[in-house]
Amino acid sequence: MNVSNVIVTGAAQGIGKAVAVTLAADPTMSLLLADIQSDKVAEVAAELGATSTQVDIASPESCQDMVQVAVDRLGGLDAVVQVAGLDAPAGTAKDTHPDLWRRVIDIDLSGPWWVAKSAVDHMVQHGGGRIVIVSSVSAHVPSDGTTPAYNAAKAGLHGLVVAMAHQLEGDGILVNAIAPGATGTGQPLTNDERTMLEEIFPLGLGGPQPVADMASFLLGPGGDWVSGAIFNVSGGMHKGR
Repeated sequence: MNVSNVIVTGAAQGIGKAVAVTLAADPTMSLLLADIQSDKVAEVAAELGATSTQVDIASPESCQDMVQVAVDRLGGLDAVVQVAGLDAPAGTAKDTHPDLWRRVIDIDLSGPWWVAKSAVDHMVQHGGGRIVIVSSVSAHVPSDGTTPAYNAAKAGLHGLVVAMAHQLEGDGILVNAIAPGATGTGQPLTNDERTMLEEIFPLGLGGPQPVADMASFLLGPGGDWVSGAIFNVSGGMHKGR
């Protein structure tokens, strides 16, 4: 299908902003950039000649409103790149508080579901679309200092993508995920952390651009025959899916 009207969530910074910049370079694309940081995402949108709106992905109603803004202001909705979420909160299996667990699951697992579901409600009636969910290699790779809630949420996203892809292909909706390694776009990296990551990643620390490039691929002709896939974009740090 010809993808022209696209929502990018989490577009105020990091991976989401990189996706927005990459897609905006295509003159056939019209973008709605969404983020809970309304002022910041509006600045990014102004720079790119795009439209912006505020969204709280933990709220189903907010996600539905976002999709309606896309339909009203772009003239329709062909694709969503769901990036918004919490960045690997600290915590261990011994000390993760119930409130932290609920917050991480609400935002990093339920949030992408509400975004995708809101888009699906429109796409089913309009002949199809594409949904790309940015997950993490944390779905498969443990970390000493990251709350297990984050790993569980990211693993859950992979199950979500597989199930949605299976059930929606007949409606012309292709659902896929991208699983990056560390991109250095969350909490600012110290020099020591950056040096360590550059040594760990066989292909070097690539930042957010490789993730944005994969999202662009999935929305383009290369994504025409791809459904239910988990793309490992981790600079060789993690092998397999």
